Amino acid sequence: MPPHTGHLYLVDFARAMVDHLYILVCTLSSEQIPGEKRFAWMQELAPHSTVLHITREIPQAHRDSPQAPALWAQAIRQAVPDEITRVFASESYGHDLARHLKAQFIPLDPSRHNIPVSASMIRQDPWKHWDYIPPPVRPWFLRRLAVLGNPALARTLAADLGTVAAHPYEEFLGTTGTTLSGEECRRANRATLEALSRQARRVLVLDLPSERSLGDLPAGHLPHLVIGETPPGPKPGRSPGTPFLRTTEATVHRVERILAPPGPARLPEGDSSRLENSSVQLDPGPARPEENSARQKN
Repeated sequence: MPPHTGHLYLVDFARAMVDHLYILVCTLSSEQIPGEKRFAWMQELAPHSTVLHITREIPQAHRDSPQAPALWAQAIRQAVPDEITRVFASESYGHDLARHLKAQFIPLDPSRHNIPVSASMIRQDPWKHWDYIPPPVRPWFLRRLAVLGNPALARTLAADLGTVAAHPYEEFLGTTGTTLSGEECRRANRATLEALSRQARRVLVLDLPSERSLGDLPAGHLPHLVIGETPPGPKPGRSPGTPFLRTTEATVHRVERILAPPGPARLPEGDSSRLENSSVQLDPGPARPEENSARQKN
């Protein structure tokens, strides 16, 4: 985990080789990214294939176990309703798995020459490998920066960071003559956050009219850093531990230093409760098995 463009390369290759492709997303309840979210990502990323979610936990089938290929083959046969004739993977385990499934193994770019990334590389440094993260997955790793009452600064920081800024939807209405109710505007603002979270590069800048606007943010879009004239109080929608910078201190280098993830862990989406005033402090996450491989019916 997470899915990346290398997985999409494998899926597209496999689809061109078969009549119907099954993609297995195998998850554990202890994993940091919820299995249902990974399953939903792959369903969106591979709409022309059948994505199956295997939640069965097989303690004996860890990667180093000689029994793992046989145990996983048994679980896969139970999940896939058709005969499996080919197994596609970039990992070496694909050969033994295909043998136990009595299927043909077709490897793809095991050295990752074409798309030089792995899920572990993304977990360790998502910013460095951002271009390999598909749009549906980006919100999980995204940092959110709220700028209070200063649209010009929000635009400048977004440009300097090479990303986009979510401005109040009401700004568009003034230029089009369209009229929306208050609830429709709130929904449009939420939709703007959802859409731009997929387009943003590492950081999404939130252009908010005032401190009060922080309380209107959806739970999944709370900021990891706030910039304004005075520190916001500990009100609903934000944590007292969220870093704060005064407008005069908000240089792009300082913002990057606060927001950049330091290692192979991240906060849950929108959760900045463990952040300190001048740096991001994250607990290291456990290592994870790689993302799913593709298996299919001929």
